[in-house]
Amino acid sequence: MLAYLESVFQTLSEFGPSWQAYFEEHQKWLVSAVFASFTFVNSIRIFAYIPQILKAVRDDNGATAVSCRTWGLFLLSHLTTIAYSVVCLGDLVMAAIFFGNAFACLAIVAATLLSRRRYGKGQLSRASA
Repeated sequence: MLAYLESVFQTLSEFGPSWQAYFEEHQKWLVSAVFASFTFVNSIRIFAYIPQILKAVRDDNGATAVSCRTWGLFLLSHLTTIAYSVVCLGDLVMAAIFFGNAFACLAIVAATLLSRRRYGKGQLSRASA
């Protein structure tokens, strides 16, 4: 396997910018496998966000373990991937997949902020009692 990867990298360096054409011509199985893997993993990844959303919603301490900055960066990353897939690739399927991921990131940030707001109001009620 290592020898095969070395030969692929050697071929890539020889082809320069036309490496994609090389794969499309000579390694169609690899292009198909990578495309299928990318589509499958990024489609089911949407479901991986659900536990994080539920944790943020159910947390009684203001979801302090959830980083809005990190999830906000993931959201921005997905939004730029949507733009790239539409504008540069013309790939609406890829855009739809990343839209789902972006929506899930937005849901995590919103659930976290709502949890923190709810926690803050609870703290004010306890302090005034």
